[in-house]
Amino acid sequence: MAGFTDLLRDGRAPVTVTLALGIALHAMDVFLVATVMPSVVADIGGVRFYAWVSMLYMVGSIVGAASCGPLRTAYGSRHAYVLAGGLFLAGSLACAGAPRMEVLLVTRAVQGFGGGLIVAQSMALVSELYTAELRKLMLASISGMWAAAALVGPALGGLFAESGFWRGAFGVNVPIIALFSVLAARHLPRATGQATRQPFPLDRIGLLGAGVLCVAAAGQLPGPALRLAALALALVLVSGAFARDRRHPVRLFPRRAASLRAPVGVAYGLFVTSSLLHTGITVFVPLLMQQVYHLRPLHAGYFASLLAVGWTAASLITAHWHGAAERRAIVGGPLLIVVMTAVLLAGLGALPAPWLGAVLVVLGFGVGTLSIHLIAFTMQQASPGEESITAGSIPTVRTLGIAFGSALAGVIATLAGLSAQVDAALVLRAVRAVYAVIAVVAALQLVMAWRLLRLVPARRPSPPPAG
Repeated sequence: MAGFTDLLRDGRAPVTVTLALGIALHAMDVFLVATVMPSVVADIGGVRFYAWVSMLYMVGSIVGAASCGPLRTAYGSRHAYVLAGGLFLAGSLACAGAPRMEVLLVTRAVQGFGGGLIVAQSMALVSELYTAELRKLMLASISGMWAAAALVGPALGGLFAESGFWRGAFGVNVPIIALFSVLAARHLPRATGQATRQPFPLDRIGLLGAGVLCVAAAGQLPGPALRLAALALALVLVSGAFARDRRHPVRLFPRRAASLRAPVGVAYGLFVTSSLLHTGITVFVPLLMQQVYHLRPLHAGYFASLLAVGWTAASLITAHWHGAAERRAIVGGPLLIVVMTAVLLAGLGALPAPWLGAVLVVLGFGVGTLSIHLIAFTMQQASPGEESITAGSIPTVRTLGIAFGSALAGVIATLAGLSAQVDAALVLRAVRAVYAVIAVVAALQLVMAWRLLRLVPARRPSPPPAG
């Protein structure tokens, strides 16, 4: 049975380190910037654009991830990966030197484009360069990068914020980006065959970007009606991108990515619901822990990381599961999520903070159990010729779920009475309303997981040879 050390053997070490560094860059940036943003607005102003710093990074990430296929086709894995690192480096340096908030917004979008392109290509290369047995171990390692960033990022960002040097949070990644780019240029595979220059799919990527901008705008609009209208428009735009892509000879997504009658479509639905679910749960955890449980902001922020801890633990513990165990994980993860979401909803305000934290860890274990096996299962079930497109587009679909989940949670909380004036009772009522909807999403996810396995019957073991 393969172990994690096998990821570093037989010449795989440079590629494994390169892919891990790429994910670490993206993950660390997310948590660092979220921590220093109060210091940023205190220095250069622009508090009205506070939320847009993260939102435009997310928009850039989705556009970058969606551009993965066309850029790899045109330039090959090595050059496209180095290009992604260069964009992330340029965006990081520009963010560190931004004199005004308007400049920071533009440079964050550039940085997000590079980050999304790195993550999408990493997933495509995991599918291409690792065997099925090693693939899950690599995915577990990637999950570990996110957990490490969730634990280290806020503390490191806090140090920069308290020292009054918030610009350092954007520059701290620069040496890692340089190392990453050198490793990518030297060790990633060259393009096989002649590069094919296709027209860049501006129409479909534009529709995706516009859809995510509508999601971002939904959080800034006054009144639930306008917010719901913005979300509906976003859904129409994103659906239009998928519809146009399905008819195009050079696609961003697998042919049946939006069909619930095809395994890849159901799997992508699970990616969306999973991202929506964990985002909806964690987005209000810091506010809940501060207002209802009276924890300090730093401690409350780390409560939101507990789900990531459980996620990573599940990835590491179950990475060796294959065959029947993998299929049980794809249903067992959602089942655990349904149970723990119900416990979380029932225990809000009643369970002590440590017990609530334990529930978040176990819930994260369910999310991680589903995630690692669903990704590997989806890569394995990709149609011939669509392996790279399928793997590379997974981050796009997951990030779309995160964007819609965050916006939907905000709309539900507003409808439940959450406003600029908050108190413990209001926060508790709003979070209960959000988690009630999340419980419905969890139940839907369990049904979809069951359907996925019904669409892909288990392989029966071959009979022993006669004689």
